[in-house]
Amino acid sequence: MPYLKIETNERLDEATAQELLKKASALTAKLLGKPEKWIMVTIYQGKPMIFDGNTQPAAFVELKGIGLAQDMCAGLSRALCDFLQAELGIEPERVYIEFWDINKKMFGWNGGTF
Repeated sequence: MPYLKIETNERLDEATAQELLKKASALTAKLLGKPEKWIMVTIYQGKPMIFDGNTQPAAFVELKGIGLAQDMCAGLSRALCDFLQAELGIEPERVYIEFWDINKKMFGWNGGTF
C-alpha cells in the first residue's frame, strides 16, 4: 500500500504531470520492492511554497508504507531527491521528505484493512 505524495511549487502541464506520475510510481515500486499494483502516487503542483526565505523550486514529499523501516529512509531520501532533481530540477537541499511506517491494521483498503 505504499503512498507517495509530492507537493511542489513547480507548475507542470498535464502531459508532464502524467508522465511524472508514471515515473514516480515505477520508482516507488522499485525502491520498496513492491508490485506497482499496490503503489499510489499523487502530485500537487503549483502550490504556494517558500523555503529558506525564497520561492525557488522546492518540494515536500510524504512516503507512507507498511513495514517502512527506519534504516531504509536515508537511501530512499537520496533516491527521491535524485528523482526530483532529474525530473523537475529541484535541488536536494530544497526537498523535505516525511516517512511514515503504517500499522497494517490502521490502513483501509477494499472494505477492510491490511
